[in-house]
Amino acid sequence: MRPRIFARFRLSRRHSLQTRRFGSQSDSIRKISLTLSTKAPKRTAVEELKRHLANLPRTSVNAQNGIDPDYQHGAAVFASREFATWLGDESFMTALLETLLSSESHGQLKSQDINVLYAVADGLTPKRLFGEPQAGLSILYGSADAILPGMWDSEDFGSNIDQDREASVSFLSNPLPRDTRPLEIILPLANTVFQNGRRSTLFASRWQKDHNGSMARTLIQEKRAQRICPGSISAGHTKPILPLLPLSPPRKIVAGLGNIVRQIEVNGSAAPASKELEGLIPRVFDARSKRDQSYSPGPIGVWCWVIPPHVVESKNLLDLKVLDPETSQSEADLSLEALSVFSELISSGCRLHKILSGGGGWGLKQGLLSLDPEISHSLPDQDDVEMFIKAFQERDSPNPSEGLVTPGSYLMFCIEPHCTEGDIRSSKQMEPAAVLGVAPNYDGKLDSGSLSDKIDIVSDHFGVVSTAGLFLKALPHIAGVNGTNESAKRPQAFTTKIDFPRASFVL
Repeated sequence: MRPRIFARFRLSRRHSLQTRRFGSQSDSIRKISLTLSTKAPKRTAVEELKRHLANLPRTSVNAQNGIDPDYQHGAAVFASREFATWLGDESFMTALLETLLSSESHGQLKSQDINVLYAVADGLTPKRLFGEPQAGLSILYGSADAILPGMWDSEDFGSNIDQDREASVSFLSNPLPRDTRPLEIILPLANTVFQNGRRSTLFASRWQKDHNGSMARTLIQEKRAQRICPGSISAGHTKPILPLLPLSPPRKIVAGLGNIVRQIEVNGSAAPASKELEGLIPRVFDARSKRDQSYSPGPIGVWCWVIPPHVVESKNLLDLKVLDPETSQSEADLSLEALSVFSELISSGCRLHKILSGGGGWGLKQGLLSLDPEISHSLPDQDDVEMFIKAFQERDSPNPSEGLVTPGSYLMFCIEPHCTEGDIRSSKQMEPAAVLGVAPNYDGKLDSGSLSDKIDIVSDHFGVVSTAGLFLKALPHIAGVNGTNESAKRPQAFTTKIDFPRASFVL
């Protein structure tokens, strides 16, 4: 059966989510994604990829940049968990690499080393804004130096079989909107214990194609971390897409310590931190059951933004439209209206925390809320105690956007929108781009074309998701960026975790 080929994804201009291209160096990095069913044979996947690439303009990277004797080909190959074993099949990887590199070099690839990173993620990005993650392969290929800087640095090597924490890859990207700091987004990899016995799957490999045209793997090394550049750092910005549903206006923190909030101000009076949520969540369940007959009430994730006072004032957040369970407006539509607000919040240095527990109790413990204190990703051998000590030391930070909760700053409660089948079908398709996202944390199978044997191939697109969330790190001190003597005026480093389903960043 011939595959259905998608030429492009679209996303509504009404919500200002158009993608953009990087600088001229992006031409040396190519992207392609294959959505597969587990019924699709490996040979068919390679043949359809070869047929697809043959119909594209054949522009050699070496021709673009001149004949460079030091140019090295490279690729970063990501698979969803369903296809983890494909990456360990040397015959399949050989055929895949030969197909990719022959299309790039007009079949005239000389004898040289080829650096390849392969990793297993929780899935590929959805086709639609409110869609489900997909299964398959997503690939970056071109210049090894551009895509995989420092791939053979020894400090990143190590086994992932018995680690307590997953390996990760970090993507270097342009700053967030209205920011000047280059952005690094860390994506934790999938748990592949039941696929190949490893906590995570991340390998650096070296391949060589000889003068006779045959390719073979000459070296393979397990890694715990790797930095990836999906395109050049330019004057553009990374686009956050954060479809959250605001439950309440920002509430001032009256009392709290560390990651525990004890009291907030509601309508001018101090109240237990969880009291408002305890009244809102049952109303949300009732409204969803009335709108969608197929809805089954169950555990619901609640997040909150921690917002400095000056941001609340400058963004007029007290007038933000919030969910009214009795209104006829769909939750999907309201979350789209709030996209620009949440984009501005994260660009302003506001952090998002999931509420881990809270409610009930009595006396001084009545209505406490516990926020997830994790804001950065540690490697498997890093001590979690160090992160706790650092967070505790920052509890009295004069800047409410640093540390955890601080009396005087604000909380804004949010939930993920409930999307009906109609909401999902009518949500806009995404344009091809480099995209990182967050997937729901459930054990079900990913969308793999309703188990048909079709293969959907999308050029100029790379997209992977993680169920553990994404860790954002905006750093002002990167070589060649903001290299002035005005260090005192530079914004401070910023880190946060984004872990609600359907969140994504267009790089």
